Amino acid sequence: MRILHLVHSEGIYGAERILLYLAREQQRSGLQPALGSIRDPGTGQTPFEALAGSWGLPVVPIRVAPRPTPGVIRELLRVVRGVAPHVLHSHGYKPNILLGPLPRRTRGPMLTTLHGWTGARAFSALWLYEWLDRLALRRIDSVVVVTPSMLQLPALRALPRRQVIENGIPPLAERLSDLAAAGAGALPDELVDFTLRAPTMVAIGRLSPEKGFLLLLEAFARARAEGDGEQQLLIVGDGALRALLARRIAELGLSGSVRLAGYVEAADRLLQHACGFVMSSLTEGMPLVLLEAMQWRVPILATSVGAIPDLLERGRRGLLVPPGDVAALTAGLLRMWHTPAPRPCADAGQPAAEPYGSSQMAQRYLDVYRALSEPRS
Repeated sequence: MRILHLVHSEGIYGAERILLYLAREQQRSGLQPALGSIRDPGTGQTPFEALAGSWGLPVVPIRVAPRPTPGVIRELLRVVRGVAPHVLHSHGYKPNILLGPLPRRTRGPMLTTLHGWTGARAFSALWLYEWLDRLALRRIDSVVVVTPSMLQLPALRALPRRQVIENGIPPLAERLSDLAAAGAGALPDELVDFTLRAPTMVAIGRLSPEKGFLLLLEAFARARAEGDGEQQLLIVGDGALRALLARRIAELGLSGSVRLAGYVEAADRLLQHACGFVMSSLTEGMPLVLLEAMQWRVPILATSVGAIPDLLERGRRGLLVPPGDVAALTAGLLRMWHTPAPRPCADAGQPAAEPYGSSQMAQRYLDVYRALSEPRS
């Protein structure tokens, strides 16, 4: 069975890694996945395409203008027909908008995975694309979400063909082997030294509003003032809020205890040196980085959004606090610092690889593909 995955990637984030894990599992099981990478004309090889190629996954570069014009749609259809997939699998709003509204007889069987749903500022360009995406979802043959809570979103509740397939990742040893095979360098010495200098909480994610990093800084400042003042915070990631976060760190007097690390390849490796992992997100789907943290068996503090409460078994595998609540986040940090052990996630590494493994994820998608590719009566 041939599957053409369609994605518009501007980096290698959680959704991109989940897609790579899925495609590799499909290839191992004898399927024929191809990764259709949509970018603007003139774009060279992207980091996502390079990584996929290093894993031996077929990549189909698709260079089309960003607007959903008839010419762009025709070009995309030309590429699709050249691959001749049995199933189209979309991973983002752009391929949804371009191909979703077309008749099935024109584009073939199609499903889409919604890896997250953040919401955009009203009447912004992204808001318009999200509105078009909602219209397109009504015409796509099957819509997959990564956590049951997403089924309750107003935009998705009325969709007739929707189901949950949770994300999965390979075991930790395999992930580390992947990095070694790809020639991934060692972690920056300065960051390792920082985490070893004092007890350090690590947060990993794109520096964007929905990750709640401004709230995390407020909570960390309060907790540090109430505690013994030795703890540190390392925020790993890059994004539009970097300058604002840097200013806030200085305003709160945290320049010596908080570090913005920027983008770090395979940043979860820093958790082996950390005293804990913290997620302050205001919204999430099923965060890959949390699955990674569970494999490292570090104590976890996270907000109760998306699939996080299910992953942490309602607090059995980590501390849960309400989103957007600085006081609760402060109390959570203090509890983690002042609880001598056992580590909240001490037994989570092995079980996390069972229900949330990449092979199980691939099998569930295969069931959907088979149902979609069967001739309709």
